[in-house]
Amino acid sequence: MSELKKADPRTLRSKKMFKEAVIALLSEHVAINSLTVQKIANRAELNRATFYLHYVDINDLLRELVSDIFANLEEKLKPLLRLESLNERHQLLAFLDYFYLHRKLFALLFEETEFNRKMHKELKAFIQARRSMRNIEENAPRASLDILAASMLGVIMWWITEGNDYSSEYIANQIDILYKK
Repeated sequence: MSELKKADPRTLRSKKMFKEAVIALLSEHVAINSLTVQKIANRAELNRATFYLHYVDINDLLRELVSDIFANLEEKLKPLLRLESLNERHQLLAFLDYFYLHRKLFALLFEETEFNRKMHKELKAFIQARRSMRNIEENAPRASLDILAASMLGVIMWWITEGNDYSSEYIANQIDILYKK
């Protein structure tokens, strides 16, 4: 019988503190390549030994942080894939609000090519799933999935980096134009 280990609350707390420390440092415009374990540990008010209990190196921490972000975004998108989604507008706003809430981190992540590729891939899969769910034919004269995903990503990236004085409601209207039709 396989027994699932319950995560130690201290481990969860330490990992959360390290992730928050990285986000705080990056938000202060510390370059990713100038992050050190010592800087992260100091900001988290933990020691280097604790860092190495949980992570192999800084890249390991960054991979986990990005993985958490994509898991959270996936959770925000799931309700939009329900056929009878009564609160579709509300769910789209919740998805956008996640970006806005973490806009400083996303502004930094959008500078990374690999992050943008992964985000594009996730949005493309989302649009395809929505089309399939709504029985939209592949051969219908519609913009390609790549164009729609790139457009949606472009709107979000612009909003986070240049136009964050616009509301999520306004951005939702722009995205509706892209993927609802």
